[in-house]
Amino acid sequence: MLLTKKPQVKTTRNSKSKKEFYKYIIFMGLLLACAIALLKSFEYYYFSYKLRTDVYIGLTAFLFLCLGIFLGLKVGKKKNPDEKPSLPVKLPLNLELSTREIEVLKLISEGLTNQEIADKLYLSLNTIKSHTNSIYIKLGVNRRTQALEKARKLQIVP
Repeated sequence: MLLTKKPQVKTTRNSKSKKEFYKYIIFMGLLLACAIALLKSFEYYYFSYKLRTDVYIGLTAFLFLCLGIFLGLKVGKKKNPDEKPSLPVKLPLNLELSTREIEVLKLISEGLTNQEIADKLYLSLNTIKSHTNSIYIKLGVNRRTQALEKARKLQIVP
């Protein structure tokens, strides 16, 4: 039996993601530096009376608009590749539970009341009641205990 630790080999994915992160940081720094230089040049022309106030404000607003759109598109598309989106659960008769209904069903399985579920999910009590009624209809049951029993059989909740 070996009692020594094996040296851990760094994965290329980890080092690649670090390189991409540093490239991203450098790129964003350069982008912001260019934006500052452009703003300073606008400011210089504005204060030297070569640029009118409305043009100065318009150019500055346009610069920030372009920067905001670029950053929104660049940052907004980032998603964790390891995270699998939860798909709706298919039930017999082609009925599907939505992700919110599955969430409500899991909280019901924890023994929470409708009001506690509403507070936890920041929803109204009527919304939770309509979700539970929808769950009952889709599962073909009349009570919480029946819904939980059927959900466990279908392996929706543990």
